[in-house]
Amino acid sequence: MTNPPPDPKTPSTGGYQPPPPPPNFAHMPPPAPGPQMAPPMQPYRMSRPRTGIWRTLGLLVFIGVIGFNLLILLAMVGGLGILGGGNTNPHGVVEYQRESGGEGKIAVISVDGVIMEGGGGGLFGGGVDPVALVTDSLHQAAADDSVHAVILEVNSPGGGVTASDFIHHEIVKFQKDTKKPVVVYMKDLAASGGYYISAPADYIVANETTLTGSIGVIIQGFNFHGTLTEVVKGEDATIKAGDNKTMGSMFADPESDEYKEGRALLQDLVDEMHTHFKQIVKDGRGGQLSKDWESYADGRVMSARQAEKIGLIDKIGYFEDAKKEAERLAGSDNLTVVEYGRQVGLGALLGMNAKDVKPKVEQAMAEQMRAEIQAQLRLYPGRPMAIWMP
Repeated sequence: MTNPPPDPKTPSTGGYQPPPPPPNFAHMPPPAPGPQMAPPMQPYRMSRPRTGIWRTLGLLVFIGVIGFNLLILLAMVGGLGILGGGNTNPHGVVEYQRESGGEGKIAVISVDGVIMEGGGGGLFGGGVDPVALVTDSLHQAAADDSVHAVILEVNSPGGGVTASDFIHHEIVKFQKDTKKPVVVYMKDLAASGGYYISAPADYIVANETTLTGSIGVIIQGFNFHGTLTEVVKGEDATIKAGDNKTMGSMFADPESDEYKEGRALLQDLVDEMHTHFKQIVKDGRGGQLSKDWESYADGRVMSARQAEKIGLIDKIGYFEDAKKEAERLAGSDNLTVVEYGRQVGLGALLGMNAKDVKPKVEQAMAEQMRAEIQAQLRLYPGRPMAIWMP
């Protein structure tokens, strides 16, 4: 018969044996190779919230803001052409309604800022070129049988003589080929080249506060001879073939015979261009001019009242007056007024109407062109200009 197991509460012959203490894991030797037991369970601690998704969302928002600003920048500095979009003709001219009316239309073409061919280049060469804009817009108006007349809105101090002459030529050609009347509405400023392009119009309306006239040509120049030789202690080391190759040089001695001869030659050029300018005015205004009008064609800028007095303009008024005259000359009433401009691809991209975006873009372009003309006058002071420079 087997004996029952001893009771642990009953001391044996060897005395009471307490239970062994729990193992101390900190002083245990490293486990032997082979299958290992699971590590002891650690106390539960709450993990930190993951922030990776918020960082990603923040990065996407940042990239989106940068991309949107880049699109705005492209629109402002001349990237309109590459953004595309809009209802345009092959020349990139877009039309939008300005005033509702009947089936026939009056097309408004704006000339804002300095008149320079190829102006407003921008990052990708897509800026507003006033010569190309007027030319393409006149082609659009000529091809559209529903256009009965054109209003040229001028707000310009002038610009290059040749650029102004290009626009003048296109206006005269449009009138001859289409027999459609052209009315000019002068806004703040229509001086020098701004008046040059206005002269062939069938009728000219100026605002009460318009400044116009400035019938003259200028070649702006500088002379640093004294600064070069006395302050900097340098001398002109130009190498040339031809005695007058450097006529008008800013480094030539103004007391030298060579400088005086070159200046006289430049004066002859300016006088010739001025004579041509006055002939443009005479051909365009004809019998409206007063007998003494040439005495005012000395480069002075004048008010609308003064210009009306000598026949440079026909009437003082507002845009609605120019519209009435255009309708009268076209023999039509209640015409719809549309405006031509370059395509505004950013507006199409954002679902906006060109009418909403155009004023801001035009303002930016005008500021850019003003900066460009100042830079060109500094870099090329010998360029003849039909521009009012107060």
